Amino acid sequence: MPSGQASPCRRQELPYVHRVPQTLMIAPGQDGQGTRGRMNEAYRDAVAALYGADPERDYIVISSAITRELHAQLSDKLASVAKKPAATLFLTTYGGDPDGGYRIARCLRHYYKDNLRVAVPSWCKSAGTLVAIAADELAIGDRGELGPLDVQVFKGSELQERSSGLDITEALGMVSQHVRWGYHSMLKEARRMGLSTKLAAEMAAHIGAAIAEPLLNQVDPLRLGELQRATRIASEYGTRLNTYSRNLKDDALNSLIHDYPSHSFVIDRKEATTLFHRVGPLTLPEQAFVNVVWTLLADQGSLVDLVDFSILNTPETGDDNEQVDPADGAGQLPDGGDQPDPEPDGHPQPGGARLPVRPGGNGAKDADGAPAADVDGIQEAPSALQLLSQRGG
Repeated sequence: MPSGQASPCRRQELPYVHRVPQTLMIAPGQDGQGTRGRMNEAYRDAVAALYGADPERDYIVISSAITRELHAQLSDKLASVAKKPAATLFLTTYGGDPDGGYRIARCLRHYYKDNLRVAVPSWCKSAGTLVAIAADELAIGDRGELGPLDVQVFKGSELQERSSGLDITEALGMVSQHVRWGYHSMLKEARRMGLSTKLAAEMAAHIGAAIAEPLLNQVDPLRLGELQRATRIASEYGTRLNTYSRNLKDDALNSLIHDYPSHSFVIDRKEATTLFHRVGPLTLPEQAFVNVVWTLLADQGSLVDLVDFSILNTPETGDDNEQVDPADGAGQLPDGGDQPDPEPDGHPQPGGARLPVRPGGNGAKDADGAPAADVDGIQEAPSALQLLSQRGG
């Protein structure tokens, strides 16, 4: 988990754009011609299963690095839609900024006080684990894994290279162990030589000091203090987020920070049961949904979106190239409701319906503002989940 601010990134109105494979967009039996925007039957069925399992729950999909920018996007999106009292978050991330992870977790718990479930189908490392701590329950797929919380910091002598905040602490531990070994070895050897205990102890201490001095001289005390403060970030954030769910077992937070030998260490579902009280597999509807959108969740991308249940009320057939008119209620929940207060983070409410469909081919733009180019007859759209849920000829 890197410390400090994340690299600045350009904000756009609809920044999360994916090219979705044809297999996820084309209904069975179609040849791929003129099918852009057609409702994908597998996706529709998966969404229907989620809704049937719990109609009073929102489903959020995030496949992205954990950043302050992601928090801003998520906060704006949640402030602009009617929300259910509970939510499931499908999260895929390699990690990122711990400050961003803390804000994202707090944002989710601000809106979803009744229950927050985090589903981990694939990677959920570093700062992603920090978000998971705030969840009332965890669901980890067969390919899912969490990661340790040792904070990653920039190396002072290397460009863009990071190291664990625990590296110096580990190094000091090894120095201490090596000095003790040298002292005891010399003490025993001196006693076998017939020297008195006092003289043997003085000789052993002298040799131990000679071993430790060149090693300890390489430690910068200011750098040591900096790394210790960085390590406290995970501890302080984790302690605060655990108050929402009390899902961490005793001393589990300390284990996540200190007990794993590498930042990439695999914490799968079985390992997670030693750290969290409420951990289980994905439900059948969750697994079906993950199977349909696996190309979006297998690896970290740049997606943040809410599953739109209004597609279940949309006719499956229609005129060629017909688009959903937002004025006709597209993007609204089946049974709306009053919106709670916006998250107190200073972001204005942008307004607008959930997941509005923007017509492709006459308005979509790429990152440079130019019309988006077709890819195998499929044009880029504002959101991968929108592509899966659009309809047309």
